[in-house]
Amino acid sequence: MKAEYDLTKLKRVGHPLQKKIDSGELKLISIFDIPDREAKLAALEPDEREFVLDLFTRRSGKYSN
Repeated sequence: MKAEYDLTKLKRVGHPLQKKIDSGELKLISIFDIPDREAKLAALEPDEREFVLDLFTRRSGKYSN
């Protein structure tokens, strides 16, 4: 193996922003936190609404209608 590869330094480090997330400086948001969710779901066709609700259920396991 080449000399420039130092295997002792090969370890996984966290994301550069992980310390800020842990300290509370940054807050992660969920892509499923949609404002006016019910109104937007009501505007969909019934089969589209069923599809979207199925996606919500699979992803979060928390959404029920």
